[in-house]
Amino acid sequence: MTACRVIDEAVGPDAYIVTDAGLRRLCGDPHRSSSHPAQRYVVCGGNGPPGRQVPVTIGVRVALDALGRRDTTVVTLVPVHELPRATDALAFAALHEVPFVLAAVGPDDPSGRRSLELMRAYGCSVHRVGDPDALRSAVTWARKEAVTTARPVLLLATAHPSPEA
Repeated sequence: MTACRVIDEAVGPDAYIVTDAGLRRLCGDPHRSSSHPAQRYVVCGGNGPPGRQVPVTIGVRVALDALGRRDTTVVTLVPVHELPRATDALAFAALHEVPFVLAAVGPDDPSGRRSLELMRAYGCSVHRVGDPDALRSAVTWARKEAVTTARPVLLLATAHPSPEA
């Protein structure tokens, strides 16, 4: 099972998932799943700039808050290599206490390790997962941590983590 599918199942049917068309395909077909409605996905398109998922996530979070749905989980799925392109929006989200889970998936990459340090500097919580079996519990932790801290939480799900983090 791919990391995207594990995250999809772990967040539950009421969460909103923001991603691009490429990662969306890895999560499976929502029309075939009765427990996860298709409308909970917000797909940013396929030709936008890297990192565009985070500003869209901020918009989804603000809209849900305006509807009185502050307890609804919002998760962003991004490829690890796009994390450096989202730093401005992440700084904004941390400054304005916009809680969501930023799940970066893909192979281990130096940009992912640098993003861990940057998120810590923003005062956000981070967690790195290399073991697919530990991913589900890490997603549960990240959901709770986003609510507790009222900030973005970075969940770095890499294929082969290095011992540095």
